[in-house]
Amino acid sequence: MDKKLKTNELIETYSEYLIYQKGLSQNTVNSYVSDLKKLSYYLQDTEISQQSIENYFIDVSEFNYSTSTKKRYYSTIKNFLNYLYEVENLVNIKVAEFQLKSNRKLPEVLSVNDIEKMINFYEHDNYLNSRNLTIIDVLYSTGCRVSELCNISLSDIDLDDSYIKLKGKGSKERIVPIGTELKQNLLIYLKIRETFIKSKGEALFLSKSKNELDRTAVFRIIKNTALKVSLDNTIHPHTLRHSTATHMLEGGCDLRTVQEFLGHSSVSTTQIYTKVTKEFLEEAFLESHPRS
Repeated sequence: MDKKLKTNELIETYSEYLIYQKGLSQNTVNSYVSDLKKLSYYLQDTEISQQSIENYFIDVSEFNYSTSTKKRYYSTIKNFLNYLYEVENLVNIKVAEFQLKSNRKLPEVLSVNDIEKMINFYEHDNYLNSRNLTIIDVLYSTGCRVSELCNISLSDIDLDDSYIKLKGKGSKERIVPIGTELKQNLLIYLKIRETFIKSKGEALFLSKSKNELDRTAVFRIIKNTALKVSLDNTIHPHTLRHSTATHMLEGGCDLRTVQEFLGHSSVSTTQIYTKVTKEFLEEAFLESHPRS
């Protein structure tokens, strides 16, 4: 695919194709474009590829959308990708391989021990290892989305007052506290980062070529680390976010606080985690109570 061809330009070309070649109504095309704009916003400057589309569907499957809405997204994007391959001869992405999760399925959650294994797999012995360790710690300690992680700049971190400013959906910002262990890892990482880049720069996390890190790279880091510590290969950055919410609720945090911490616009999105903790309590009861 020509990297100069932006996603928004492809969507515009596709909309013209639907109107003038397929004869669809403007209203129908507008609804397709609306769905595709969400994909474009998600990808930002990332190239359309098998991996980036797969990452998008992983995230969409976790959103608090109805099954019909998820199916509509899937259908719209599938038709768009077919157009890019069959008409524009740009990319050949096997969308049939993607599976959207049912709303009835609870999000996958890691144990605290498993997350510790992932963090401790790395040491602060070189830039990439220090970066990967800190990425996993930030994802879990703040419960941030992968897009929020990639958007963190040095000016968003205040180690004196121990907080990170996260820029979420719709340009919404929220302040998240930095725990003592994450603070220690950030202090070490920032020193190594400064040596690595030789100038401050703005983005907190950089690639080995000293460019800003994108979502695809973070997905790859999490998946590879999980495999290295013998965890499931379906683990992705959102798994750490799920784990954060579940562990906070299990620790006695109230639902409203978890909602604010995660940056959910509605408490109904956060309520899925109460079902997860209910399963945890049932399992703990069966394993430990003498009258279970």
